[in-house]
Amino acid sequence: MSAPSKLVERGREAAKKKNYDYAVELYIEHLKVKPGDVEARKELRMVEREAFKVNPPGMFQRAKNAAVVAKVKTLPVSKKDPEKTMLSCEDALRADPNAVNALLKLGEAASYAQLNDVAVYAFEDALSLDRSNVEGLRLLGRVYNATDVLDKALTCFERIIKITPVDIEANNMIRDIPAKMTSRKVQGTDGGVKSYKDLIDQDAARKLEMLSARVRTPEQALERIAMQEKEINAAGGKADNKTFRLMGEWAIIAKDYEKAVFYCDKALEVEPKDYVASELKGDVKLKKLDESIKKIQEILKKNDDESMKAKLAKITKERVNFVIDEFRRRIEAHPTEAGLRFELGKAYYETDQIDEAIKQLQQSKTDARRKAESGYYLGLCFGMKKKIYHLAVKELEAAREDLYEMADLKKDITYLLARLHEAAKKPEKAVAELSAIAEVDYNFKDVTERMEKLASETGGLGEKKSSGGM
Repeated sequence: MSAPSKLVERGREAAKKKNYDYAVELYIEHLKVKPGDVEARKELRMVEREAFKVNPPGMFQRAKNAAVVAKVKTLPVSKKDPEKTMLSCEDALRADPNAVNALLKLGEAASYAQLNDVAVYAFEDALSLDRSNVEGLRLLGRVYNATDVLDKALTCFERIIKITPVDIEANNMIRDIPAKMTSRKVQGTDGGVKSYKDLIDQDAARKLEMLSARVRTPEQALERIAMQEKEINAAGGKADNKTFRLMGEWAIIAKDYEKAVFYCDKALEVEPKDYVASELKGDVKLKKLDESIKKIQEILKKNDDESMKAKLAKITKERVNFVIDEFRRRIEAHPTEAGLRFELGKAYYETDQIDEAIKQLQQSKTDARRKAESGYYLGLCFGMKKKIYHLAVKELEAAREDLYEMADLKKDITYLLARLHEAAKKPEKAVAELSAIAEVDYNFKDVTERMEKLASETGGLGEKKSSGGM
C-alpha cells in the first residue's frame, strides 16, 4: 500500500482537530488527483458524517441541503468526463453524506470512469443506508457481473427477486449467471478443475489483467503505452480519440510530457472537439512550465545567478500568458464553471490587469472550492492595488470564515488584513490580526517586527500614545 498523500495526511490532522470543513476540502482536492482512491473516499465520508453528528444542520440549512441532493438525482453522467460528475456527487454528499441517491449517482459515474472499486464502495455504502434499494442492488449486481465477481452479482439479483419477484432483469440474471459461472471452469486432464485463465494464452491473460488494473506507477504506464502502441501499429496506426487521450494520461503518469502532448494532439486530430484532450494538453504544458520554474528556483537557492534570474522571469511571464489564453478558452467552452475563473483572475492580477482580475475573481468565489483563494486575491486587488480598504477587508473576512485551522492560506489572509488595517491607520486591529498568527507561527514573515513596531506606536495597549506619554 502506498503512503498517503500530503493532502490526506493534512485532512486526517484537520479531522482530529475537529476542523471538519477544512478536512473535507483537503480530501476532495486529493480525490481530484486520485479519484480511484477508495480509502480516501471512505475517510472523507466518515469525516462528513462525524461533522453532521457533531454539528447537525438547522431547519433552513436542511432545506437547502435537500435541494442540492435532489438536483443530483436527475444529473446525467458525463460520458466524456465521468470524474466531473463524481465531483458533483461529492458536492451533494457534502450537503448530506447519507444521501442514497447521490451515492448511487457517484457509483454510476465511477463505473463509467472504470473505477470499479469506487463504484462498488458507493453502491454498498448506499445499500448500508437503504438495504432494500432495488436500484442500488441492480447497479451493484451489474458491476460485479461486469468484473466477473459472479457469486456476489448473483446474490444482488437474488435479493431483488425477494423484493420484486417479477423483475425481468433479475430473473434473467439468476438464470444466466450460474451458467456463466459453470462456463468459467473446465475439467483438466488430471481430473482437477482449471480456471478460465488456463484456457487462453498467457499473453492474452496478461493483457486482460493489465487492462482491468488502474495505472498507478510510471512503470505500469510505460508498459500500458507499449501494449497500446503495438495494437495501434497492427491497426495501421489508427485508433479513436479516447484511446489516444488515455495514452496521454498514461504518459503524464510516466512524466513523459512530450509524449503526452503528442498523444493529445493525435486525439484532437481524430476529434477536434475533444475538449477533454484539449484541456489535458493544456495541463501538460502547465506541468512542464511549473517544473522548469521549480528547477530554476532550486538553482537560485544555491547560486544567486543573474542569468538564471532572467530565465526565471521569462518562463514565469510565459506561464502567466499561457494561463490567460488557456483559461479564456476553457471558460468559453464551460461558461457555467465558476471555479475555472480563479486561475484566469489570478493571472490577470499577476499581469496587473486589476479590473479584469476583479471581474473573474468575483465569479470564481461562488465556487465553494475556490471561495477562500478568490477572496484572498480580491483582497489584494481592492486593498494593495485599488486602495479601497473597506472592500478589501470585507472580502478577506468572508474568505476566511470557513477556514478553521490557521494553515498557510488563512495566515496569508490574516496577514493581509493586518497590513490593510495598518495602512488604514487602525493599529489596534492590525495588532489583533498579527497576534492571531503569532499564536501559531511566531516566525511567519515579518509578524514579530510589525507587532513590535505597532506596540511602540500604541503604547502596547492598543491606544495611541499622547505626546507626553511613556
